[in-house]
Amino acid sequence: MVGERFQWYQLQNAEKKREGASEIRRAFNIYTTNLNFNPNKYQWKGSTQEKSQRIRNDRLPTTTDVIRSDLDARDIYRNAVQTSLDDAKAEYIYQIKESKDNYQKFDPTELVEILSQAQASVDKWFGFIPDGDVKAALEAVQREQL
Repeated sequence: MVGERFQWYQLQNAEKKREGASEIRRAFNIYTTNLNFNPNKYQWKGSTQEKSQRIRNDRLPTTTDVIRSDLDARDIYRNAVQTSLDDAKAEYIYQIKESKDNYQKFDPTELVEILSQAQASVDKWFGFIPDGDVKAALEAVQREQL
């Protein structure tokens, strides 16, 4: 147990350092940290047939399994966004340097592909947010702009 707590502390400390270097990472983490899950129930999103089969085989996930899976998926997409943005920055710098040093035309092809990957990851991350929460957030922003 002590080893697990120490490892958790080290992971938290490392994440804080990464957050210090990335506003985007920090924003994703703030949202995720403030999520509230009901530890007693979750909504099944698979087919009725799959649910029945899992129940018969005693393989229906627990709420803890579902919450852990949700948080892990959010972290994976957050990391993919961060990696894509880091790659995009490096590609942009490379293209600028190449166009200046070698008098080549700036080629945005790779940069566009990297940014498309970032957009896909952002869309997947935001896909976890319930529509009602998105609507409430948009309404709050609109009220502030008045």
